[in-house]
Amino acid sequence: MVIDGIKARLHRDIVADPVLHGLVLNLYLNGEQYPHRVADYFPFAAVEEAELERTMRAHVADEDKHIALYTRAIEKLGQPVVVQPLEGVFNEVIRRHTPASFRLEAGESRDSSRLKLAHFFAHLHFLEKRVARSLEYHLDACAHAESDYPEKVIDAVLRDERRHVRYTREVVSEVLPARAAVAVLSLHAAAERRANLDFSANQLGRLVREEAARFPRLRGQVYRACTALLRGVLALA
Repeated sequence: MVIDGIKARLHRDIVADPVLHGLVLNLYLNGEQYPHRVADYFPFAAVEEAELERTMRAHVADEDKHIALYTRAIEKLGQPVVVQPLEGVFNEVIRRHTPASFRLEAGESRDSSRLKLAHFFAHLHFLEKRVARSLEYHLDACAHAESDYPEKVIDAVLRDERRHVRYTREVVSEVLPARAAVAVLSLHAAAERRANLDFSANQLGRLVREEAARFPRLRGQVYRACTALLRGVLALA
């Protein structure tokens, strides 16, 4: 409950300041842009079922819609759209913490490509699940914002993300036998937990360090303490 309260208050503080709000919306935006910046996301070559291919293409279309929505929301706040270094994007942080790859290689066997397809969807499942939870906090905070446009954007994106969370989990179980699916999901769940600590510590730390004057003094101290705690937990993970 304490952690939930701190997260909710943090998002309220962010939404209250257009500069902070623009910076955080850029974090979400860069995650949506990530598939366009790498060559191995959404591995269509491993897909054999026409229905799954259609679902994946619809997912890609959703990501492109989100890019447009976030871009417009940032512009309405009067803030710049910023392209982050690839290594700072949450998708990439998760991949650094994941011991399995979903990059398809030339001459890959069917079994190997199907396993990598399952790894991709497990990766995507836990990524989307974490983003959806973050958006829930942000949506609640946006209800208190001066402009209602960001709230409408977050609400629309969150509806898509919840749908993505459901289907990506189902695909892993459809692609692999039950025991193998459980193992793959467990691996990616652990990787995402470590990555979330890493990403949150770095991004929150950067925000409270570089934009310290924009936070109320006492809450800024709380957020800095949270950053230190996140780093400590990550060191033990």
